[in-house]
Amino acid sequence: MHNTVSSSISENIRIFREYFPKNLTADIVFDEFSIGGKKACFCFVNGSSNTEVMVKIQMTLLSLTKDEVSHDKDMQDFMARHIPLNDKKLERDFTKLSTALLWAMSILFIDGFDSAVILDTKRYPSRSIEEPEKNKTMRGPRDGFCENVFFNTALIRRRIKSTSLAFESFDIGYETKTRVILAYMSDKCDKTLLEKIRKKLGNMNIASLTLSQQTLTDNLFNTSITKILNPFPKVRYVERPDTAASMLVEGKIGILCDTTPSAIFLPVNLYDMIEETDDYYFPPLTASYLRILRVAMLFVSVFLSPLWLLALEYPEALPRSLEFLLVDSKAFIPVWLQLIIVEVMMDALKIASLNTPNTISNSLSVVSGLLLSDFAITAGWLVPQTILYSAISSIANFIPTNYELSYAFKFWRMALIAFSAIFGLKGFFMGVALFIIILILNKTEDNRSYLYPFVPKDKRGILKLFIRTEKGKEQ
Repeated sequence: MHNTVSSSISENIRIFREYFPKNLTADIVFDEFSIGGKKACFCFVNGSSNTEVMVKIQMTLLSLTKDEVSHDKDMQDFMARHIPLNDKKLERDFTKLSTALLWAMSILFIDGFDSAVILDTKRYPSRSIEEPEKNKTMRGPRDGFCENVFFNTALIRRRIKSTSLAFESFDIGYETKTRVILAYMSDKCDKTLLEKIRKKLGNMNIASLTLSQQTLTDNLFNTSITKILNPFPKVRYVERPDTAASMLVEGKIGILCDTTPSAIFLPVNLYDMIEETDDYYFPPLTASYLRILRVAMLFVSVFLSPLWLLALEYPEALPRSLEFLLVDSKAFIPVWLQLIIVEVMMDALKIASLNTPNTISNSLSVVSGLLLSDFAITAGWLVPQTILYSAISSIANFIPTNYELSYAFKFWRMALIAFSAIFGLKGFFMGVALFIIILILNKTEDNRSYLYPFVPKDKRGILKLFIRTEKGKEQ
């Protein structure tokens, strides 16, 4: 197989067809036509090209006369004079031409010229830019990231008009060649961490990135068994361009991956995970109330069910005012096992709701939850309080927009229930101590404490954890 373009268009089409056999590449189009008496061929991917732009280019080329084309000495001359497109370049290597075609570029061959032109006419099918389903805001902008990585960089660039904003491009996966963008503010980010990520991206030798960000994250950061088993997330997934722009201005480093409507940001600590966009779209008093409520509900989600279980195990320690916590009815299943079963069933209902058509998903999940809980109580499997406290914990668990953080707290809650059931009060404190040790030993990707502002202690940072100051996040 020849590697370079020749001046014979028939030979060029034959060689290019060896890369893309007609019977195996139904989506690859070879459109042959004539330019001023010369044979020409457009090659493009059907469905991934901007047909309006291509039609305009082709109409311009078809209108050329034989006299106009005869003055062009080579493809460079022809391209400069007759192709009305900014993003275009010459190429002779068939391997590079095939890669460009797979990137949804268009390739133009003309008889008599020993080069081809690569035209950037790609337009992938894409959703419109709309507000993320998970991270909604009551007052902020309604735009969100989509699956086109360059739409996402444009949304960030719209908010940060600075020459310090940098976007570096990498093609990851020797089969998928997925475009990955490394985003940062060159005057604010950690240069050591930036170089570490840049080197990992440049040296990443994997076959594909079909699952996009998660595959990328696993190969970049989850490189040891301790990191894989660590439930607390080391990166933050962001679906809002305003949040992404704010984090870049703070000095964070972003990684955007094509075909994924979110961006990865690091380094992040527990404080970064708890922050929400609405904190900065409301007055300080309202925002502070919402922030305190959010932090309090996280503690409720972790400790409510285990503490109720301890109250049942040590009823003599309860004051009279809290005796309503005790269970009067009997059930066949121990209370601690009831709590675990309900936790698992909650996740099962989530999965069922995700896989149910939208028209019936809400009603089905509500009816399923009510019917299952009612039948379980009637059959003597569960006591009503189990449903109540598990439901409160699960609702509180939805407060963080970060799924990984929500499940980290959920695992903590389930561990406390198990430890409390096996070892009683000592087990509860063992579970609390275990996760506090995990948090203390946890380090961000730039090797700082995951528990900042508590470790190291920063009084102003601790205050900001609960109170929104009168100035915005940028101050």
